[in-house]
Amino acid sequence: MKKSLLFVIVLFFAGQVSAQTLSDLFAGNAKLVFLGLDFTQAKYIGRAGFVDPVAIKNQHIVSWNNLIEYEPKKFSLQEVFKLKPDQYETKVSDMIKLNESADVKDNITEDAYVITEDQVKKSVSKYSLSVKDGIGLVYVVESLNKNAEKLFAWVTFIDLKTKKVLYTEKLEGSAGGFGFRNYWAGGVYKINKSIDSKYYKQWSKTLK
Repeated sequence: MKKSLLFVIVLFFAGQVSAQTLSDLFAGNAKLVFLGLDFTQAKYIGRAGFVDPVAIKNQHIVSWNNLIEYEPKKFSLQEVFKLKPDQYETKVSDMIKLNESADVKDNITEDAYVITEDQVKKSVSKYSLSVKDGIGLVYVVESLNKNAEKLFAWVTFIDLKTKKVLYTEKLEGSAGGFGFRNYWAGGVYKINKSIDSKYYKQWSKTLK
């Protein structure tokens, strides 16, 4: 009985030690995994800007995620979060798989649209992630808004071990670039830049 109790206590404290917090991340003591873009709740506002839903679903959503790995000089968050090379990883394949269920055609609209923090958490709870250690970062896309020429996404930190949302905040990035793919990828790039110029400093002081 005593041995069993001791075993449970050891497991409990081992779990506590291995748990990752945002304090660990901002202190440079945790690994960050950029998981990519979740489009499963996204809407596309401004019908004239989204005339080929099949291409968006089967080509562009995949490409927007792949850019995070194919163009690290532009989309990497390693330096933004002041991490060493072995503390940063990209793993977008899980989001690419998840986005196969995204509905583009029926989500092209002229209407205003927002999602809530609870909806973000509900989406994350359904993730099937191949990486189990460290802190994950995913952009849960709310909308690509052609009328506003902006991409809106919930920047979401996840405990990869438990899939618990540690923090989420909606940010926006101005779209811009030549061609449809690059135009909206510009919104992702601008969100990254805003984290670098403003939010990293703010989060590192307030998030625990």
